[in-house]
Amino acid sequence: MTALIEIIAALDSIPVGDSDTDVGPTIFARRPWTPDSDAVVLREHAVNYVAPSAPDYRYLLEVDLAKEVIEVWSAWRGGTLPSPAEAAQAVIHYAEHDAYQPPD
Repeated sequence: MTALIEIIAALDSIPVGDSDTDVGPTIFARRPWTPDSDAVVLREHAVNYVAPSAPDYRYLLEVDLAKEVIEVWSAWRGGTLPSPAEAAQAVIHYAEHDAYQPPD
């Protein structure tokens, strides 16, 4: 299995496809969400927050939104690039709170 932290570290290599015709790539992960949670990227819509083809995985965020979360994390910290663990925590924070992770 792939850990969430690995997926977050490789976000830029995930093709987004044609948003007019394709379901965008979405991150699904096993609960409880941590940087080490098993995770997958699927091109399917969640049904009741569950991945239809992987029912043990819950909707976390779309890949494009995860990228935005990391960009905001960086901007709010003067352009500092997050470590993979910090980026994963920022994505988890957004998924759980529907809000960007504020600076400490």
